[in-house]
Amino acid sequence: MKQLKRSYVRSARLLFALLLACMIAGSIYDFQISSFLYPGKESSFGQFFAAFGELPAFLALICAGVLLFRHRGCLRRDWNVLFLIGAFGLIFGGIFLSVHEATDNVPAMPAWVPLLVTVFFAALCSAALLLVTSGAQGKTVIRFVLTLIFVCVGTMLLINIIKVPWGRARMRLIASTGNASYFTPWWKAGSSLKNQLVAEGVASDEFRSFPSGHTACAACAMLAALLPTVSRRFRGKEKRLGLSGALWTAIVAFSRLRMGAHFLTDVTMAWLVTLGLTVLGVYLFYFNRKFFQFVWDLISEREEQTYEEA
Repeated sequence: MKQLKRSYVRSARLLFALLLACMIAGSIYDFQISSFLYPGKESSFGQFFAAFGELPAFLALICAGVLLFRHRGCLRRDWNVLFLIGAFGLIFGGIFLSVHEATDNVPAMPAWVPLLVTVFFAALCSAALLLVTSGAQGKTVIRFVLTLIFVCVGTMLLINIIKVPWGRARMRLIASTGNASYFTPWWKAGSSLKNQLVAEGVASDEFRSFPSGHTACAACAMLAALLPTVSRRFRGKEKRLGLSGALWTAIVAFSRLRMGAHFLTDVTMAWLVTLGLTVLGVYLFYFNRKFFQFVWDLISEREEQTYEEA
């Protein structure tokens, strides 16, 4: 675990430094970068990631629900109904969110398309996780599950708490109107402009630029770096797993700029939000023994506690 901790800390520091550099660059050249990258129209590339870019967060919730259902036997029996509700809530909630977001972002897409895609990848990922965690202790798996839930749910909530009242105009709105005065830097809330234009008939969704929900949810793919904590098959591969998640996030972030949906600071801040919650979640559930032991004592069956302590 100490070796994993060092690897996680180094990777998090490097990623933070890169994102900080992007944030600084975007703070200076946000409008110029988006003006260069946005062609003024949608593309199939952008629409694909608009529909499925957020999938990692939803798959993580579904997998968390499957693992919770499978390993609920080590948890308090008198809370079994609550754990069942939680497990199925995560599974069906993840599927619903995936289908809803895909059809909301690409209205022309039939609902059965994202439904089939989500169910297919959810079944694939869940089966793989059940296989690789078959020999893991319940406590180990539940720690992983709690981290997934904390990061994914926390990311979705925090992003929307910021984005809805912040009201930053999207690049596509600025480009379509030709009014560069609608652009505001990321640190300045655009709520007054939003109220004015919404009253004139502009869709409120055009003022949900900062931060990027797609990028934040895509960044949940980096949670794959935690797989070595639940399966020895992935030991020593945490950097490659994390890099794969980071690559997916970068592609999704780029697609959002190409779609005129966000600026560089929007996608960078979203990535930072997910990174921050991931660091906090890993610290709380993996490296803060007192905190996790408190949670474990609260939710686990007494016999399981005794077994783990022995």
